[in-house]
Amino acid sequence: MSEKSTYPYEVEVCVLNKEGLLTPMGYQRAIITATEKELRRIGLSVPEMITRFNVTWILLSLSVEIYKPIKEGSVINISTWHTHKKGIIFRREFQITNEQNEVVAVACSFSSLIDLNKRRICMDRTVYDQLNLPEGEELFTAQSKAVINGEFEFSEEIAVRPSWIDSFNHVNNFRYGELAFDNLPEEYYLKIANISRFEIFFTGELRLGESVKISRKQIENGIEIKGEHSSDSRSAFFAKMLFNS
Repeated sequence: MSEKSTYPYEVEVCVLNKEGLLTPMGYQRAIITATEKELRRIGLSVPEMITRFNVTWILLSLSVEIYKPIKEGSVINISTWHTHKKGIIFRREFQITNEQNEVVAVACSFSSLIDLNKRRICMDRTVYDQLNLPEGEELFTAQSKAVINGEFEFSEEIAVRPSWIDSFNHVNNFRYGELAFDNLPEEYYLKIANISRFEIFFTGELRLGESVKISRKQIENGIEIKGEHSSDSRSAFFAKMLFNS
């Protein structure tokens, strides 16, 4: 069985809404922070992966099921373990508890590896064969790939900002979560206390000098938001948020 590690995380003011509740990108930041700590612990951090294989991790998607809102001033504990590897895709599980040891959310991420020379998904199976991690429990159903259907309504078009660019010279995945949140209709922005599920899929690179066109679609109990390259409509990200009635 996969070993479980637990990391405390103090909720930051910058990822709270005006009611003092953790936003979707707040869950994203907390989970990524725990992931980075765990990868360092097991010797698979980004610098170590670059040194050993000239590859780095790429986050394909993140899904979060939320049972209870997380409030300002909270210190949460994030337990994480490797769930499984299927081909070139890794699944990692997360369980978030509050100070009363209640489970307030569960999450999972799907990741793969990028070949830094080709800037494409690494297809060298010998690299993946060296990363046979113990497998653990899967907490809920989630997908690694987005399913995008139907008609979306245009929301906004925005140029990539220099502050969005990370050390790999592309828009950092955290910014996609912000873009999705910023394009919520007001009625959903005001319902963050009722959010029950947040999913985000990272479907294509955005770089400085490019623009992203954002559209949205109302669905039953929630909303879907997609971002596309303005120049050719290639997909950049897709997000889904569901709310309790």
